[in-house]
Amino acid sequence: MSEDRYNLDDIIKKSFDEVKEYFNKNGIKVEDELKLIIVESPEVLQQKYGEIKESTAGIYDSGTKEIYIIKSALKNIINRELNNPNKFFIGNLFTITRDNILWPVYKNDNDMEKDIAKAVIKSLMIHEILHHIAGRGDWKASFIEYIAYLDINGLLAYPEVYEIMKKNIEICDEYIKKKDPSSSYSLRSPLAPYTLGACFANDIIYAYENILNKNKESPKLNIKDTIEKIKYISEDYYVEITKTFNMILNDYIAIAKTLNAKYAMLNWIVNCLLEKPPNMTNNI
Repeated sequence: MSEDRYNLDDIIKKSFDEVKEYFNKNGIKVEDELKLIIVESPEVLQQKYGEIKESTAGIYDSGTKEIYIIKSALKNIINRELNNPNKFFIGNLFTITRDNILWPVYKNDNDMEKDIAKAVIKSLMIHEILHHIAGRGDWKASFIEYIAYLDINGLLAYPEVYEIMKKNIEICDEYIKKKDPSSSYSLRSPLAPYTLGACFANDIIYAYENILNKNKESPKLNIKDTIEKIKYISEDYYVEITKTFNMILNDYIAIAKTLNAKYAMLNWIVNCLLEKPPNMTNNI
C-alpha cells in the first residue's frame, strides 16, 4: 500500500465529518459527543474489548460514544481490493467487494488505490455511525449503509450502477442458495447479516429506481424515512425478508427478459410482414 501518495488519517477524519454532515442534512441528528479515535492496530484495544479479529476495521462503543478505526485492518482491506482480480469495470466506474457483493466506485482521482481507500473508509464510517444512530443490529446497519453510500457519493445518477446492481441480484441469489441450510445443495454455513442487509438494500434500490420509478416521476428514497421504517422490522425475520424479496426480483427480471425477447421477435416479424417486397410497385 502506497500511503505516501495520500494521508490515510486525513481521509478517515474527512469521511467522519462528511458522513455526520450527510446524516444531519437529511434530518438525522448525529450527536456532537460522538468521537473518532484512530488506532494503528487492534492490540491497543484488546484490554478493553478482548480478542479482536484481524479483519475488524471499525468498532463503535455505545457506552463512550466513540468510534475506533483500526488502520492495520483498513490497510489490509484496501490492499485486498487493489489486488482483487474480480474487479468489474464499466464506464467511469469500477467495483470493490464488500459484504460479498459489488460496491460501485467512481474513478475520481485517476489513482485507483486512493479511490479504493476513500470508498472503503466512507462505507465503514457510514456503518459505524449508523450503529450510533440505529443501534447494534448489523442487518439494519448494512441495509442503510449501502443505500447511504450510493446516495452520499451521487452514484444513483449513473446508469452503469444499475448494471452492477443487477449483477448483485444474481450474486445474492447464489449466496443465499449456497449458505442457506434449507437448500438441498447448501454448504450449511450461516447467512451473514452484513451480506443480507447489503443484498436487501441492493434489491430495494434496484426495484424502486430501475423498475418502479424508472421515469423518475416519484422522489428518490428518503433516508430519514427509510431509517425510521427499518427500525420496526424485527431482525428475527431478516433472513426470510431478504430471501423472499430477492427471489421475487429474480423472477421478475427473468420474466421481463423473456418478454423483451418475445417483443423483439414480434417486432421483427411484423416489420418483415409489412415491409414492401423489393419488386413490388406502388401501383399494386
